[in-house]
Amino acid sequence: MEPPAAGAPAVAVIDEQACIGCTLCIQACPVDAIVGASQFMHTVIADECIGCKLCLPPCPVDCIAMVATGKTLTRSERKRRAERTRSRYSARLARLERERSQQMAAARAKDRRRKKQATIERVMQRARQRLR
Repeated sequence: MEPPAAGAPAVAVIDEQACIGCTLCIQACPVDAIVGASQFMHTVIADECIGCKLCLPPCPVDCIAMVATGKTLTRSERKRRAERTRSRYSARLARLERERSQQMAAARAKDRRRKKQATIERVMQRARQRLR
């Protein structure tokens, strides 16, 4: 595959045979245009890829290439695409914040369970000592 000319519209394409499923490209994509799961092959949603190339550096096996789309967008198409890109970026930020909140809530719940278990263990230890 030929790399696109400078300034030409391009999208990321993942070589599915080489992809190791590390998820680093997914984390790097600012518009969630890459889908997949850990240890599974990933793929790019071409219509959502903005060609920013942020997925290229984190890929440890260099299985991502930029491919020219061959399309020239009209002014109105570029405007719609920009609006959709902003919307997807905002949705990504909201998703990341939601995940962060869920992780923090899970950590707090785990800490409460640990403290409760420690309290129960202390009470049981005292009860055992009294019985001796």
